[in-house]
Amino acid sequence: MIDENGKASAPRSKDTLALRIASAMLLAPLAVGASWAGGSAFAGLVAFLSVLMAYEWARMIERDELTPVFYALAIGAAAAMVLAAAERYAGAYAVCAVSALAAGAGSMRGARRPLWAGLGAFYFIAPSIALIWLREDVADGRGLVLLLFAIVWSADTGGYIGGRLIGGPRISPAISPAKTWAGAIGGLMAGAFATAIGAPVFFGEPARAVHLIVGAVLGVASISGDMAESGIKRRFAIKDMSGFIPGHGGVLDRLDGMIFVTTAVTLVVYGHRLIAGL
Repeated sequence: MIDENGKASAPRSKDTLALRIASAMLLAPLAVGASWAGGSAFAGLVAFLSVLMAYEWARMIERDELTPVFYALAIGAAAAMVLAAAERYAGAYAVCAVSALAAGAGSMRGARRPLWAGLGAFYFIAPSIALIWLREDVADGRGLVLLLFAIVWSADTGGYIGGRLIGGPRISPAISPAKTWAGAIGGLMAGAFATAIGAPVFFGEPARAVHLIVGAVLGVASISGDMAESGIKRRFAIKDMSGFIPGHGGVLDRLDGMIFVTTAVTLVVYGHRLIAGL
């Protein structure tokens, strides 16, 4: 998975819509089932994915596998999810911070990118903790998490279809040469419609205009996550984080939008809870 020049190679050989759909059909039921069950099933899935993301992040930073950065992030991710599953969220975030420091220290022995190594903990471990919190500690958490998945998947599909079928001007060739304005609009619209349809299904409330607005905003958040990761990958001169998911690349490639959407929703929900408690 690392080429002779020490660079992370692009594992997938093609990226077709059919391959993306096939992978989604296999993985989506797993995500939906775990989200529906909640508890240890959901926390276990999030922990497993967090360890895979730790592997991808460390591999990108160190240009090597099973490095001290990986162990620091993977152990931190697993421990944080165990604490989050026990509703010990303060402890989980404390472990996240310690993991960031340990990863930074570990990188000094390898590629010497301590800031990038430590950033991984806040980039994917912290949102993973937040996702468990949304599922387990927020009213209608099951429906909320399922709706977030629906928004991100819809935005991703809408962006893919819009970009491939319509094409047109690029948003930022320097960051992501493949991302077009048509794709962004497709993702925004798909996220809006997913929310307008999903909110009544998951929460039993009538569809309202605000659902379209919220969905559009979260669609933009999902697209922003995709763009941000594209910029990171260009910084490290890689195409995909790994080849774990055929047609999508790595776990981070597939969950980049979910990372940003989860962060945005958590900030809003937690902020509302703090204000309501004043």
